[in-house]
Amino acid sequence: MKSLVISMQNTLLSEAIAKSFMDTGTFRIEQVLPGKTEDTLSYCCAMQADVLLMEVSRLGAYTLENRLRLTDRVRQELPGCQCALLCDENSDEELARRVKIARQDHRIDAFFYTSVTPGYLTAAVEAM
Repeated sequence: MKSLVISMQNTLLSEAIAKSFMDTGTFRIEQVLPGKTEDTLSYCCAMQADVLLMEVSRLGAYTLENRLRLTDRVRQELPGCQCALLCDENSDEELARRVKIARQDHRIDAFFYTSVTPGYLTAAVEAM
């Protein structure tokens, strides 16, 4: 069973994603409360997370720069934890392009667009 930490700005999105992963029966899930991104590293360490999935936006702690800093900290503490970002490619094409570049630069292990189906997202993360 894989341990997954989810950090999303949008509570509804976070709940829907968590449910999709729980329904597979192959994930232990911990959700970071919106606005509590400073708890993400603690959750990852406590769970010995295999995967950290984070939403990226242009707001505060959810910016790409803040998420990449957090990814660096998680990798220092848990070298085996893979970090993936989720972004909306339709409403913010520039941010989506920058997320793709972060993957090309090996700053993250994967990225997903919010337009993917829940089935695809869970299968792709399970394969990580």
